[in-house]
Amino acid sequence: MNEVLTILKKKKIQFFFLFYILMLLPMFSPVAQNLTLLDKLAVFLVCGLLFAAISTLSLFISSKAEKIIYSILLAISIIPGAIYLAYLLFAHVLLEQNSVTSLFETNPEESKEFVAYYLSLWVIAGVILYAAIPIVMICTMKSFKSLSVKKYKFIFVLSILVIISIVGINRVSRSVYFVNFYKTFISYKLRTTYEKKTIKARQSENYEVSVIRQDTIPHVIVVVVGESLNKHHMSLYGYPRETNPLLSQYGDSLMVYQDVVAPQVHTIPVIRSILSMSDIEHPENFTHKPSLYELFNRAGYGTYLITNQEYSEDCKSSYDILLTLAKKKYNLAPYKQHDDIVLPVLDTILKEPQKNKLILIHLIGNHMAYEFRYPKEYIVFNNKKDGLIGDAPYRDDKAKKAIDKYDNSVLYNDFIISSIIQTLKDLPCHDAAMVYFSDHGEELYDYREFAGHAYEKVSPPMCEIPFMVWMSPMYRKFRSDLVFDKSRKYSTEDFIYSISDLAGISYRDYDDTRSLFSSGFEPRQRYVGEKKYEAIKGRFESQ
Repeated sequence: MNEVLTILKKKKIQFFFLFYILMLLPMFSPVAQNLTLLDKLAVFLVCGLLFAAISTLSLFISSKAEKIIYSILLAISIIPGAIYLAYLLFAHVLLEQNSVTSLFETNPEESKEFVAYYLSLWVIAGVILYAAIPIVMICTMKSFKSLSVKKYKFIFVLSILVIISIVGINRVSRSVYFVNFYKTFISYKLRTTYEKKTIKARQSENYEVSVIRQDTIPHVIVVVVGESLNKHHMSLYGYPRETNPLLSQYGDSLMVYQDVVAPQVHTIPVIRSILSMSDIEHPENFTHKPSLYELFNRAGYGTYLITNQEYSEDCKSSYDILLTLAKKKYNLAPYKQHDDIVLPVLDTILKEPQKNKLILIHLIGNHMAYEFRYPKEYIVFNNKKDGLIGDAPYRDDKAKKAIDKYDNSVLYNDFIISSIIQTLKDLPCHDAAMVYFSDHGEELYDYREFAGHAYEKVSPPMCEIPFMVWMSPMYRKFRSDLVFDKSRKYSTEDFIYSISDLAGISYRDYDDTRSLFSSGFEPRQRYVGEKKYEAIKGRFESQ
């Protein structure tokens, strides 16, 4: 025992180092608004056990080996630690697994804009200090004589078993931030590799898709996916500022749906959902069932992608594998221009001789940072002049300026969508239809001092989305069987069935009850990630 006490006296800095690496985040976990009391206790307990096990095991390691091991531990923990801690301090939430996955897929340009919006001097100073302290501790560690494994075999083996159990059991390892970070990364890489292989392989399989309403008139269907558009900042949905002067002119010819929800509040999982038959009950359908482009390819359509968001033929994001299935692709993101860059490309596609066309347009829309989303002539709104932004304790002058910028981006988005509709209206002798919806919404200082979208802080403005349909008179007449009930409760998780119905294509997995436009439509429980939408709505309505 004297031998152990002697070592313990010399290892004060080593123990403090381990406490710093393993226990600092659990110490701050009480401020995480997305964790229950039980979750916080679990994080503290698991990290505490890991701290005790590694501390005990370190008694058997030489001083030189310990410095090497601790340097490696610092190297693998410092980046995830800084990310988790910074997010916890400025957003007051602990990152959950799906958000960690999103980190691996976020493109550099988007990351720079996110950091630019949220970054402050105290965050920079905090991250530098967070990394510097353990480096100093490693450099000042004293040498010691290690314990004999033979003499204390039981303690040695027990410590190893505890470490293996914590790292090996998934439900337990989620409580250790850097273990969860790397296990999530490995899981993500394995999943996407399997998806790429499986989806490419199924292209040669037989899967019949038929057009149930043959017609000699060419069909053009345009699906426009926006980005981070809060429908409560659209005058079409009752917002006091005139943010939709052009779209409002279409009157009843533009069907504006009132109760549509996104299946997630981050772009990548939403796009994966809307392009596939996967849902919360059947995630395996992502690889087991054909996706949107596959269906329309087999139905004889010319399929196109126009994107102003990052896209890669090398499938850097987990939705790229579905987008690559379009017959023609136009990646405009590298040009770093506003969304009007998509308009001339659309004009070019519409002039092609292909009879039936499905065109998916992915806009950068209203993504943070908002001031980068519109040209200077759309700098219109100023609360100091119109006073239309209500006062609230969490809505200071800086917040109101951010809302002004956001509303400018909504106004510009109005121009983009209206221009697309006008282009389709001008098509001679075509059945044309356009569906617009945002991937997810955006919170704009609605309940608290926060702007943006985060699953850990999910609120109604993040998941309630605008959804609009425009059809040419010829198309409406041709598809008089469709039902347009703007009050239906719907989630874009079922979008693949709705667009199939709109196009009039049929296949064995089509589900008529999940099409927004079907007379057989049946409302379903709506989920945002794994959370019920009604529960999210109810929680904020009670505030």
